[in-house]
Amino acid sequence: MKKVFLSVFFALLGISLMAQEPVTLKLHLEKGKVYKAKSSSKQNLQIAAGGQQFNIDVFSSSIVTYKVLKQENDIMDVELKFDTIVSKSNSPMGNKETNSAKPNMADPMERIMNKISTSTIVAKISTAGKFVDFVNYPKFKDHVLFVLDSIPAGKRDQAKMMADALLQESAIRTRIEPLFAYLPEKAVKTGDTWETTYSLSANNATLLSLNTFTLKGVANNVAAVSGKSEIESLPSNDPAAQMTQDLKGTMTADGTIDLSTGIMLKSTGKGHIEGTMTMKANNSEMKMKMDSESESIMIK
Repeated sequence: MKKVFLSVFFALLGISLMAQEPVTLKLHLEKGKVYKAKSSSKQNLQIAAGGQQFNIDVFSSSIVTYKVLKQENDIMDVELKFDTIVSKSNSPMGNKETNSAKPNMADPMERIMNKISTSTIVAKISTAGKFVDFVNYPKFKDHVLFVLDSIPAGKRDQAKMMADALLQESAIRTRIEPLFAYLPEKAVKTGDTWETTYSLSANNATLLSLNTFTLKGVANNVAAVSGKSEIESLPSNDPAAQMTQDLKGTMTADGTIDLSTGIMLKSTGKGHIEGTMTMKANNSEMKMKMDSESESIMIK
């Protein structure tokens, strides 16, 4: 009986020690293999402007495929394609739905989004999930802008403004960086925390996301993590910007990471952002208070 008790004791001790062994969470991607990430989010925006208040419901989703072209030491050249970008919005002003894979060819914006979804961009990403630089950004941008030649002359100037906003280097980086910005710089064990940061940019507005992750445990070659993000808008460096934001918020998330590849298998989150947006047009200014609740999910 004593021997059985000791065997069970040492077995449990072994399991406990294994649980405390540090694990290395890094990207181990097979060269040439195509990986896919799907994400979706729902937002409810409550906006107050000019003494009126109204709600806007926004649903968005995207599919990104990527593969490693080459790797030197801990830096990979990763080719990415924004296969499908879907957006649906419901508001008192009307409903709008777009799908980059099924564009309304009469709409310049949708034609631009379709061209983006059929183009590829190469970025240097470290095995720790850090964005380093673009490899072919000018070529990618020129390839998308080629679509302007097929847009009627009367709509071309406006279309170019839309394209320039969508194709800003910071805006494209925003679509890539969050895909991998969840990995630590060094090995971690259960209970350890680490931080990552990235920027979210669109329409000359930038939000900084400071993220703190905690390793909750490891089982069956899968790491469970929790995360919290503190989000805050950054001042615009463009004095001619048509829109500025003063926003703050938080998001919490839970996810699972495949130890063999370092890929986030699934992540679900909820968040809240509030603050003020200022719109400038024709020498006038309009301030809007915004209160946004959101839910998001990302799966491999």
